[in-house]
Amino acid sequence: MVGLLAQIIMNEYEIVIIGGGPAGLSAALYTSRAQKKTLILNKSEEGAIKKVEVLDNYLGFPDGISGKEFLELAKRHIRNFGAEIVEEEALFIKQDFEGSGYIVETAENSYKAKGLVIATGVKHDRPRIGNIGKFEGLGVSYCVTCDGFFFRDSKVAVLGFKDYGAKEAVELLNYTKNIVLLTNGRTIEIRDRLRQKLEENDITIIEDKIEEILGDKAVNGVKFENGKTIELKGIFIAVGTSGATDFARTLGIQIEGNAIKVDSSNSTGIPLVYSAGDCTGGNKQVAIAVGEGANAAINLISELKGTKYVDYH
Repeated sequence: MVGLLAQIIMNEYEIVIIGGGPAGLSAALYTSRAQKKTLILNKSEEGAIKKVEVLDNYLGFPDGISGKEFLELAKRHIRNFGAEIVEEEALFIKQDFEGSGYIVETAENSYKAKGLVIATGVKHDRPRIGNIGKFEGLGVSYCVTCDGFFFRDSKVAVLGFKDYGAKEAVELLNYTKNIVLLTNGRTIEIRDRLRQKLEENDITIIEDKIEEILGDKAVNGVKFENGKTIELKGIFIAVGTSGATDFARTLGIQIEGNAIKVDSSNSTGIPLVYSAGDCTGGNKQVAIAVGEGANAAINLISELKGTKYVDYH
């Protein structure tokens, strides 16, 4: 049925980039500067960086910048070199067996590309908890490394029930020792080594189901369905899953956990398919995503040309 979604005019590009976050936009800057016809497919409401109120750990912005403003500047930059951005969601990728390269299908169109960069980031599952959307950027965060600094010595919670949640809780110890792990009614599923880390650092696990997040202008606590409440200054959501893995499985790309496996060139091992940013795992930082996007683009251009490509400027 997916193949029937896009029986419209085939739009041809040299490179299609799936994802319009920092990694995808960085890749597009390099491919468009190399005069490769480049398209970015990006579902407009997606992207963790849009929820960042102040990005203050990216070099060159000493006063910080909002995630939304950062994206707008990046889009303006790549459009200067001719890259196109279409606000459509990539639904399916397949090899073009009649020609060469790949076909990316959306609900509206079908796009043909010689090469691909998968840079969809990580899709964060927003739990069905009252007020969670209201407090995103106001105490609700999706990144300990990004925002833990703002909760130094405060009581905070991590929402998660698997290894990812436990790892985020341990990471928070760099900023505060007053941490609880909330499973929201789920049974904890973490490895013994991580459970031991939690116990050694007095990180309490609460398995009660959450009714709502409390607060006025910012988070100040959580109310459980059993009527109990606890005071908190922040809640870190750690239940994300990578949306890129569906594309990876379709193309036969190797996956490790919820991340696409890439080599040092950001190649997936599939001809002319590269991946960059949060969907490849590792530290979820804008600076890293931008670097990986550039690396993926440079090596994809080299593979297309059949020779080493260098952007000297």
